[in-house]
Amino acid sequence: MCKASGASQLMPNGVVMKLGNRMKAAFLAASMIGLSACGGSQPIDPAMFDAEVQRLADDGDIYGEIFLVLKENRPALYNEFRDIAVREFGRGRPAREASYVAGMQMREKFLSEILQLSRTAADDMIKDMIGVSIETFTHLNEEAPGDCVRSIEGLAPEKVDDYPPVLRKREMQLITDLLKAPQITANRRVASEKEITNWMFNLSTAEPDVAKMFVLMASEKRNDKDNKALCEGMITVYKRLSYKPADKAGPLFRGMALLALQQQQLNRLADAEDDAAS
Repeated sequence: MCKASGASQLMPNGVVMKLGNRMKAAFLAASMIGLSACGGSQPIDPAMFDAEVQRLADDGDIYGEIFLVLKENRPALYNEFRDIAVREFGRGRPAREASYVAGMQMREKFLSEILQLSRTAADDMIKDMIGVSIETFTHLNEEAPGDCVRSIEGLAPEKVDDYPPVLRKREMQLITDLLKAPQITANRRVASEKEITNWMFNLSTAEPDVAKMFVLMASEKRNDKDNKALCEGMITVYKRLSYKPADKAGPLFRGMALLALQQQQLNRLADAEDDAAS
């Protein structure tokens, strides 16, 4: 790879080659949004909650439909999701709000599921995923840049617990659509690691804030200003990806999903080795 000039000199070549390690699941997807739990729980008949969920689904409410889709497509995930939501329902939350809480508490598992589904997601659906990601990062960066960076790293926000209702609904709809979509791999190309690296390197040359983002990602200590700049760089990445036609953005996004999954596996192996050593 040639030595970068101009703005891309801000980004060491080694940083580009280690994208997966630093970005984790950043390029993927929509956060499951929720509210933190509060109040004491009261025993309730779970059938009451199920009836309320069915009523929401019958009314075309996405927060009812998500339960039915999970039940049909991911039974184990459904059981855990429902247990949390039923508990929150017993604390006096409406069924829709209880689903927010369940989604937040299960965010890591939903993100892993989305990563798996991203590998075969249709190009048009990927365009929706990119759009939701831009909205999510923009909102978090305005409210608390540190939470935006946490979201990029696949972690739950620490300060932000309120999201625009339209964004919450878009995220829930996206997850529902992904789970319902047929898993087809034919004619759905996945970009190679080399293609992704070259695209990101060229992007950092054209966009100084993206080059700065990579430098900040490699830093162990960041202040609020740094977090904001890092998040702005990530938003630029997504925006530039969104400008591409669906058949061009799709392969890149699917390739990023595959790299993130591979990195997750490497992280798990490293953690297991550390545990064994201790």
